Amino acid sequence: MGTALTEPRRIYERLWRKTGPLLKSGQVRIDPYLRDRTGDDRRGATLVTLPDAGVRRRVGKFLREAAALCPRQHFYRPSELHVTVMAVIAGSEFWRDEIRQLPACRAVLDRVVKKCRPFRVVFHGVTVSPDAVMIQGFPADEGLCQLRDELRDAFRKEGLGENLDRRYKTVTAHLTVMRFAEPEADWKRLHDFLEKHRETDFGQTRFHTLQLIWSNWYASADIVRVLQEYPLKD
Repeated sequence: MGTALTEPRRIYERLWRKTGPLLKSGQVRIDPYLRDRTGDDRRGATLVTLPDAGVRRRVGKFLREAAALCPRQHFYRPSELHVTVMAVIAGSEFWRDEIRQLPACRAVLDRVVKKCRPFRVVFHGVTVSPDAVMIQGFPADEGLCQLRDELRDAFRKEGLGENLDRRYKTVTAHLTVMRFAEPEADWKRLHDFLEKHRETDFGQTRFHTLQLIWSNWYASADIVRVLQEYPLKD
């Protein structure tokens, strides 16, 4: 298995080892926008793909149990679950300065994505960062990695690469499912619950379609607008 396929596992393990012990005492980053999102002006364009109904159903069950433990946190709806393929215009309050690049970015997407084939991701176990809980996603073939590399190369050749991987290079295929919104919670109980699900099987999806979406930071269902769908052909 190539480095591109094994790197996600190392990232997830590193996150759990670092953040898991801190979670027990609530040493997490509380999202300042989740109490009142009226002042949150962050927007962006993201190339995403959506897990199938079976994965959404299993994740939904997990989230209902988590919400019973920590009801005041932010939980993603099953319809909001997505794998980020590439942040085209990184979600930020500066999107108005970058939106002019969107037509050129879409031209690159049209050219690159039509050559790509479906790919498969296995969703297995959970991990945690200082900001969020994630379902671990593992690319099961080279398709997603190749797509990302081809997009990075094409964007940079067009002089559009300065905003790619602004926060970090996207190499995983995780689903963000929960964000920390309130400091008061039974954090140890949440930690123990997540630890119990470190090896839970959430299923797998063979992805046949990508979407370019315009959304807020949380890909909220009431904000997301699908700009384009891209079918992947066998």
